[in-house]
Amino acid sequence: MKIRTIFTLALAALMVPAVAQKKKQPKTVKAAQIVPAQQLKPVDAKVFSYAFGVIQGGSLKDYLIQREGVDSAYISDAVRGFNADGNSVEAKKAMAYAAGLKIAKMNTDRIIPAINKEAAGKSDANYVDAAEYVRGLSQAVLGEPTTLTVDSAQKLIEQQAAYTQNIYKQANQAWLLANAKKAGVVTTKSGLQYKVLVKGTGAVPADTSNVEVNYEGKLIDGTIFDSSYRRNQPAQFKANQVIKGWTEALTHMPEGSTWELYIPAELAYGSNNQQQIPANSTLIFKVELLKANAVAKPRK
Repeated sequence: MKIRTIFTLALAALMVPAVAQKKKQPKTVKAAQIVPAQQLKPVDAKVFSYAFGVIQGGSLKDYLIQREGVDSAYISDAVRGFNADGNSVEAKKAMAYAAGLKIAKMNTDRIIPAINKEAAGKSDANYVDAAEYVRGLSQAVLGEPTTLTVDSAQKLIEQQAAYTQNIYKQANQAWLLANAKKAGVVTTKSGLQYKVLVKGTGAVPADTSNVEVNYEGKLIDGTIFDSSYRRNQPAQFKANQVIKGWTEALTHMPEGSTWELYIPAELAYGSNNQQQIPANSTLIFKVELLKANAVAKPRK
């Protein structure tokens, strides 16, 4: 809080009794009393400065631990740092080194897993060689000669990504071929596969019908990417406002039915990534049609 603000608030507090008194006795006007200057004593600058440090210390400790990621066991090292001359050469070197340490932790925790996900399909894959990645990173940052140009490096990255995406696409297509042979699985002309778990007897929605459903969606490896069951709230939408595989299934499901859908990428998101859904994914949905012609709920 700024010193000026502190004094403003203090002044406002002093004025409250006078204002209250004025309201109680509107006909009586008293001259404001001026406190003699000699009755107000200044605080010793060192004492005042120390007091400010005491006030801010608790929040600063929280900031260091929560925002800067300082381990509480080493909080004294942080204190040693802000007791130093922040403009000295040694301090600038230390700050640069600390920035590098942040990058190192970021690489381990987030960057390398993300590269593994893109290059090998899984964030926990061991495809990326951390030492080689850091070597290339270091040479580029320092402006040192590299064995690859930026353009040639980009082409290699794109080549690996295309290879991984193709492997993933083939695996999803192979899964559908195997699934089509399972008992109870029906394949339509479009390539949509479904299995009736519960046969309903109600009305069948038109593509413009507003439907109410419970559902759960997952990838072929079992990863659940969406679920109305987990939210404990059914979803409502028009049957033609979803992916093609859903629209086709909904317009053939009697109300009260529960189907399991096996949707090829071509009837879902194709070659586009969608948050937790990689490109070229076969999607598996359990869909429970609660209402074929639901009354739309007002938006909150």
